[in-house]
Amino acid sequence: WMLKKALPIFLLVVVATACSSASTEPAGHENPERAVVSLFEAIDSGNAVGASVSVNEDSLALILGIENGLDAAAMASYLEDGVPLDLQAAYWASFAEGFVEFASRPISTLTVGESNHFTSEGIEFAGVSVTGGNGGESVVIARAVEDGSWEVDLVASLGDGFVQLLSREYDALPHDEAGDRIRTAYKEIVVPSLWAAMSEGSYGDDFTRVALALIERVGG
Repeated sequence: WMLKKALPIFLLVVVATACSSASTEPAGHENPERAVVSLFEAIDSGNAVGASVSVNEDSLALILGIENGLDAAAMASYLEDGVPLDLQAAYWASFAEGFVEFASRPISTLTVGESNHFTSEGIEFAGVSVTGGNGGESVVIARAVEDGSWEVDLVASLGDGFVQLLSREYDALPHDEAGDRIRTAYKEIVVPSLWAAMSEGSYGDDFTRVALALIERVGG
């Protein structure tokens, strides 16, 4: 797990989940702020399904697979079928515990501010300010869904802490069906998310350098 690394980098940021076939809650939220608030509340209440419907499912499949060192076949399976709910529940429980250790307060007690909307690669995104933790102000990036709802974008939100890992994972992908499925996810999910993170402007030159190099290799 890279939870302890991600926390100080992002102060809270969202570690997300993929929707499970067992989910009975509606997908997405009416605005970016609600998506962030719902995610934080779900984390602290141990509601894995609630967390799942608050985030982009493909971004979790990628990040969770990378964090756990899964092979391409397993990661491709997550992209196709979603992350099993029991794995999501364990992930969120670990995140909730780690955040309290880092920030000395539950994540749901943070103050979620207003959102700043922008477009990246033809997709609408929004940076949502979050304050109240040890790191001052941070930004969680949400992505618009085709039905007009919103979900937290894990790749864009974790940006600075995961771009190197995303880059190394891409270079190591096998040339088989599983590798091709993951490459498609990079084109459809990672590239727009990295552009969004750069557009939002919270990360520095090192992030931009690695992100642009990865985008070029992916062909986005």
